[in-house]
Amino acid sequence: MQSSENSSNDDAELDLYDDGADIWDQVAFTAQTIPSGLKKYWKQRFSIFSKFTEGIWMNEQSWYSVTPEVIAKNIAEHIYNNCRPSVVLDAFCGAGGNTIQLAMLVDKVIAVEKDPVTIRCAKHNAEIYGVADKIEFIEGDFFELAPFIEADVVFLSPPWGGPQYLFQEVFDLHTMEPYNLATIMNVSRPISPHIAVYLPRNSNIAQLRQHVDNGQDLDYDDNTILISYLHVHGKCKGICAYYGALAVPSTTQYSILPAGSADE
Repeated sequence: MQSSENSSNDDAELDLYDDGADIWDQVAFTAQTIPSGLKKYWKQRFSIFSKFTEGIWMNEQSWYSVTPEVIAKNIAEHIYNNCRPSVVLDAFCGAGGNTIQLAMLVDKVIAVEKDPVTIRCAKHNAEIYGVADKIEFIEGDFFELAPFIEADVVFLSPPWGGPQYLFQEVFDLHTMEPYNLATIMNVSRPISPHIAVYLPRNSNIAQLRQHVDNGQDLDYDDNTILISYLHVHGKCKGICAYYGALAVPSTTQYSILPAGSADE
């Protein structure tokens, strides 16, 4: 009975935000309508977006690709504290989890997303968090847009090829789909050498180290990389690789994040 009551409350709250009627059935799931393959993520909805019941939108792919909020906040704080950027590019913004946390701290976020439904989710969710006015949303392909974008820092949370990474002992970044790490880094580095990449916890660390820029004409030490292991509830949820001026301290750190409302 309690479960049914909670579900009814969720439905009532979601109905308040019906300004996307043409995509409503794709982005506004309830306990009854969430696809069976996403039910584990439904249980984690408040760790993905703490303001979920205020009308958050996520299409099916977003449920397993949005960075948990406490991790997105940690990454945003690291970027801000170590680089003080004015403009950050979120090259694969998805439903806006990282974009929103970055916009809480910096002057401007350029958020790129090629899927039209997903970027509508991101815009809507940014409105809920009150930061939409600090974000320039661009619907398009990052690889085509990159030569025309200027930013102080590049944040990358690329597609990992779905949840299949969980079944690999070591996640091969050279074969990551649909874009491998080398392709993404080669396009990102001309924008800025200060790059953060959020990846699965089982990523191949040796492959990440291969992308340290050994350029000699820089005003900072770019021969380092910081690998941050991000833990919630004692479990590593992912890693973030920092390059350029973001790699402080260098080598490895283990971030034990506050549990907050995160669900196991």
